Amino acid sequence: MATAIENKWASTIKRLQVLKKDCYTKSDGISYLKAIGLVKSNLRVAVYYLGCLDDRSEDYQVPFDREKFEWLLSEPVGQKKLDEAIRIKHECAKMARRNAYEV
Repeated sequence: MATAIENKWASTIKRLQVLKKDCYTKSDGISYLKAIGLVKSNLRVAVYYLGCLDDRSEDYQVPFDREKFEWLLSEPVGQKKLDEAIRIKHECAKMARRNAYEV
């Protein structure tokens, strides 16, 4: 079953991988995520929570559609897109927790 779930989200997860161009390194040698990297990492966590719901065969409403997903990953990325990605992550986490406790 895990394989089917991984296949379901595989293309999404691949698009959400944080690439080297999504990071920058300061003079102190520490790498930081650019805004697009932060959006990708938040959406990746959201997809993880949706995968958890799939593992438990729970019904859920995906809080984003293809159009919103494409918009979030398009340049330029500002605070509005970052806030939306964080909202989606929290919404997915809330669904995963709520459904886990209702069992």
